[in-house]
Amino acid sequence: MYLFLAGILTSCLGLIVACTSLSQKGISITQGNGKPTAQFTQSKQQETKHKKIDPGLSDPAFKKLNTEVLAYLNTLAEAFSSKNKSLLLAQAEPYYQKTYENLYPVNEYLAMLYRIGPYSTETPFGFTKRPALNINEITGITYTGWDELGPVLEVRGKIFFQNGKAEPCRIILLWRLGEIKIKGFEP
Repeated sequence: MYLFLAGILTSCLGLIVACTSLSQKGISITQGNGKPTAQFTQSKQQETKHKKIDPGLSDPAFKKLNTEVLAYLNTLAEAFSSKNKSLLLAQAEPYYQKTYENLYPVNEYLAMLYRIGPYSTETPFGFTKRPALNINEITGITYTGWDELGPVLEVRGKIFFQNGKAEPCRIILLWRLGEIKIKGFEP
């Protein structure tokens, strides 16, 4: 009798553990009639993902921009969201890249290229530590405005991080002289 009860108890406990395991993996559990009794649609990985940041290019302020520039800015926004470091690094104007890329660690060079934080202002001096841009901590970028300054286009924005903070940025696009490239901050 005890063996029979222990067997039933073990079977029930195994069923509960199996259902819990399936639920945590995003698999729904159904009743005999096919209707779900409990549905867990998010896995642990999905819970840690952040919502996608709107790049802000649908704002009326950006309607006057050249379609090629809009497409380029959208590509940059996608690269920030997907943490595509190689694409983000490849956007530097060739002379800038040759001059500065090997002088600084990658995260500091990226901060200079996309002019984040203190590099986003005209007077960036006075900071004690060089800003760094760690691609793995970024959730996206939102563009907030732009100005055409002769052969360059200054695009302002905010880069958002997983910790909820945001840093201002200022991207200087060389766009009238051929392929669109970025001119970073020169120390």
